[in-house]
Amino acid sequence: MAAEQVQGFLLHRRPYRETSYLVDLFTQERGKISAVAKGVRGSKSDKKSLLQAFQPLLLNLSGKHELKNLNQLESSGAMLNLAGKRMFSAMYINEVMNRVLAPEIPQADLFLHYQQSLVCLAQGAEIEPTLREFEFALLDDLGYGVDLMHEYQQGGAVEPQAYYAFIIEHGLQHCPGPQTSANYFSGETLLKVSRSDWDTSSLQCAKYLSRLMLSPLLGGKPLKSRELFRYA
Repeated sequence: MAAEQVQGFLLHRRPYRETSYLVDLFTQERGKISAVAKGVRGSKSDKKSLLQAFQPLLLNLSGKHELKNLNQLESSGAMLNLAGKRMFSAMYINEVMNRVLAPEIPQADLFLHYQQSLVCLAQGAEIEPTLREFEFALLDDLGYGVDLMHEYQQGGAVEPQAYYAFIIEHGLQHCPGPQTSANYFSGETLLKVSRSDWDTSSLQCAKYLSRLMLSPLLGGKPLKSRELFRYA
């Protein structure tokens, strides 16, 4: 492609040859893009100092192949101030995104939700609801979202007093009564999740559902960012 200017964030960077980085970027205009940032390792250039996670960037990219060249970049806003569990949570979001997004598919709505999630974390919003809402937005954008307001076999509306099992790749299945398995939820809890009405039960349900749905997309390799919470 000819040189193009896009807005985005760094998802991940790793050393490449002696002086360069391979970078994975999430951009508003073109989705996830991988690029080579040449000659920036070990230097004191502005390019290296800006290649940080959670820094809004204006990027100039070129190249005909999947791996682009990062020619220029500049700040497009203040770096988001994240520390402790909030930084680990944002790192988790970046790692999940980098693992599940296909290259060069524009995802403007997801970009907006990603940006809003980072801002919420930086501004002190509750961590668990922020992560669960982002995970469900990501799954919806990828086409793997689940209808939590209807059971999948007959299409009947979820009833608050009833109980349901989540069947992966299908959805909710009505059950005769409460079960002891982690795979069963009350209709009331499921409806709370669908409305982002958060309490202990709805957050626990949402976390279980999101992990179950993300698992086949992430594969068997553990997420490094989850390990950080063990020492927080």
